Amino acid sequence: MFQYTYITTKGLRASNQDALLIQTARVQGREILFAAVCDGMGGLSCGEHASSYAVSEAAAWFSGQFAQLAEADADVLEIRSSLDDLLHRINDEINLAGERLGGMGTTYTSMLLDPEKNFLLAAHVGDTRLYRITDSEASVLTTDHSVIAEELRRGILTEEAARTDSRQNQITNCLGAGETGRAYDYSILEPEDGCTYLLCTDGFRKLISADEIRQALAPSANSHADALKRSLTRLTDLNLSRQESDNITAAAVKYTKENSVG
Repeated sequence: MFQYTYITTKGLRASNQDALLIQTARVQGREILFAAVCDGMGGLSCGEHASSYAVSEAAAWFSGQFAQLAEADADVLEIRSSLDDLLHRINDEINLAGERLGGMGTTYTSMLLDPEKNFLLAAHVGDTRLYRITDSEASVLTTDHSVIAEELRRGILTEEAARTDSRQNQITNCLGAGETGRAYDYSILEPEDGCTYLLCTDGFRKLISADEIRQALAPSANSHADALKRSLTRLTDLNLSRQESDNITAAAVKYTKENSVG
């Protein structure tokens, strides 16, 4: 049912401020997958602290509160509300830590896939991304919260100008960074049989195109987890060959309705 893998590297930087998780759980006889990626901000140790804290709290939520909700047969709206509470708690705790250690924050993008309940719940803040990849296209399921993305949407910047804009790291929403009362993005989608889902930080996708992602991660070209791993490695090597200076992190999940886990 799920075949998945990941890759993360500090790349050309001194440390890796990205963090990720991929977990599965069996609840009431059904297999559920939860994956997340985060990109920390605020200096070396602060960025690492923010992203790793968000991931560890998300993992605890999946094995704790979510598991209880799933056992109680909660609907997806109740699950979304619980996840939103979690993200606001993470935001508050990162802000508290930031008061002691210096300003810090992190992006966050996750997907919760429950095939038997027929939903994929995506949660998102920042410029990490969730893609849906088929043999014919790679489409972005999240909206970047960044200065450049906002100016693209308003028609102030062209795609060509955006690629070389110096404000690549200026985001408009995140967890932490002293912000309170922020809203986060949620999508409830039907999982698509035979497609690949990709979660990645901006360092993974800034210097490669959507079509290069599609070609490498096309479901028909990746029949098992080892193939997915090789494909992520090739894309990472391509990024490094183009002198990507950021940390690079990605998690790929191929979903099929067959009863197999990889």
